[in-house]
Amino acid sequence: MLRDAALDDLGIALLPDFTAQAAVQSGKLVVLLPEWHPVGGFAEHLYVVRPYTPHVPRAVVLFIGYLREAFASGFPLQA
Repeated sequence: MLRDAALDDLGIALLPDFTAQAAVQSGKLVVLLPEWHPVGGFAEHLYVVRPYTPHVPRAVVLFIGYLREAFASGFPLQA
């Protein structure tokens, strides 16, 4: 919703890189503060939301482990 509002010229927005990447590359959005990066919960954590169950399926445990390893250095942007 925030990305769409920014694309409709309704103001500026703090967006995750992956949601704004295509619009920035096409020139539809402009990065205003390229040297500034958010800190705290939005910048340092990836949350996996899943239904509660006493036994977590092995596939889910492995997938969470994969995500931890894959994004240990941050979210890679495509050039």
